[in-house]
Amino acid sequence: MDKKRIIAAVFAVLAFCFWAFMRPEWLSYHEQYQMFLFSFDYLKEHLLLPGGFAVWTAEFLVQFFYNTFSGAAVVAGVLTGIFLLLKNNENQFAALLPSVLIWVYSGDESMMFTFPVAVLLSLAATKINTDKIPWIQFLIIPLIYWLIGYCVWIYVLLRARNVFKILTLVFFQFFVAYVTTRNYPLIDIFCGIDYYRLRMEIPVWQHLTAVSCVLAAFVKIPEKKWLFYTQCAAILSVLVFGVIKKYDNLRYDYIKVDYFSRFGKWESLLKFAEKNNLKSDFASTGINLALAMTNQMPDRVFEFSQSGNNGLISQFDYTCFSCGPTAEACYYLGLNNSVLRYNFDMQSGILNCKNSGRFFKRIAGAYILNRRYDVAQRYLNKLKKTLFYRSWALQAEDCLYDEEKIRQNPEWAGILSQRFENGLNFSNSDLDKMLICLFENRPINRMALNYALCSTLINRNLGAFVKYFPLYTKHFGTAEIPEIYQQAFLYACFQGGYAFENMPKFISEKVKDDFREFDRAYLINPKSKVFTTGKFSKSFWKYCLFDTRQ
Repeated sequence: MDKKRIIAAVFAVLAFCFWAFMRPEWLSYHEQYQMFLFSFDYLKEHLLLPGGFAVWTAEFLVQFFYNTFSGAAVVAGVLTGIFLLLKNNENQFAALLPSVLIWVYSGDESMMFTFPVAVLLSLAATKINTDKIPWIQFLIIPLIYWLIGYCVWIYVLLRARNVFKILTLVFFQFFVAYVTTRNYPLIDIFCGIDYYRLRMEIPVWQHLTAVSCVLAAFVKIPEKKWLFYTQCAAILSVLVFGVIKKYDNLRYDYIKVDYFSRFGKWESLLKFAEKNNLKSDFASTGINLALAMTNQMPDRVFEFSQSGNNGLISQFDYTCFSCGPTAEACYYLGLNNSVLRYNFDMQSGILNCKNSGRFFKRIAGAYILNRRYDVAQRYLNKLKKTLFYRSWALQAEDCLYDEEKIRQNPEWAGILSQRFENGLNFSNSDLDKMLICLFENRPINRMALNYALCSTLINRNLGAFVKYFPLYTKHFGTAEIPEIYQQAFLYACFQGGYAFENMPKFISEKVKDDFREFDRAYLINPKSKVFTTGKFSKSFWKYCLFDTRQ
């Protein structure tokens, strides 16, 4: 096996492991903001735009990101393919540089997979032998531009023998810009349609990577042992420091929270939250949902940062993933109309106006539960043309207009048992009242009651907590009341002037002793470590008296 194949094999394994085990949320993030359809019309609408074939090919590949391992294999395959197609027999590490730069650039979550696919296609085009018919280049260059867009510059500069080919490309791009696609801004025509999710903004990284493809083909460094190791170290340094800078940030923490919420990896989400002190409405929504789904919400709610009702059901703020965990929380709570609203909002918030298989699936399911079978059918018709959502869509279609089959569906049966049939007005400011109303109509929905009680505690509304708490003892008894609820009820009684001997019997002696100890420590030294990292750091009393976040 020659040196280039060895380097390619090692690089492919590293890339696969990175996306499969370290950044699977990156794959999920890109997959959920597009929906590839197996239809001629879908292909045709892409081919009508310059670079549309590259976009179509990229979307075809991105659908495999739904599965972590197939998605990681696709990314590793594309990056390794770029390396293998970039011809530089005298210096293999120079040929590897564009793939490494794309790896780092992909840390910008707005980079579309169209860009590396277009780079791959442009390099593949350079393998077409046209030396015997030189004039055919004047036909091939416009064709390649129409197929892959911006990255045709790589092809031209690698194959150009004179300036006329470059002028041909420039002329054709201006022609396209002003005649056939005049609705698109020049930056899209010259820098690629759907190369980057944000319109009117192209990062320097994209141009740097494209230029590196050209320069790397002509780098010549003597084959010396010390140079070999120096290049190894340089490439590795670029990769490591680039990945740390691009991927290690708060935005990726949120993407990971959304990823865990989407696939129901609740324990993984909680472990991640324990290691990272996330402080935002979005993160709190995902963490609280994970606590509720693992029946730990009343016990551990104050182990994590809280931010009022927006930390239970965060509000939409027109970003790509602002309401992912919120929509999932509404789904499991049985707030079906809110599921529709949040998924509609997220679908509308996709910056490059694509459809989403994830959101379409939730919207179709919500319409089925609302008995709007005609509307659900429209979404199912789209989902049936996909690869990974097709089987679900066929099963869902089989349930249309058949109430019995809907009730027999394990997932929908649970939602139907918890939802409010006659309609429920949503109010984030009165979240506790809304959830109490839901629980009173569906006493099986224990999650709604825990959300309501925790909402009152997070907002330090002890009056509402004491008012609603009898619902808990009425339906679930007093044998195993969570300690957080006991702490809150004791504190409310203490503020009301009750003596310890007159406290309700469900408050354990341990909780009473802990409160006496807390009270003594607070009077002696409110800045004691016992309140920050010690015994009472995760208690309701500490949260109520010390934390100022609302």
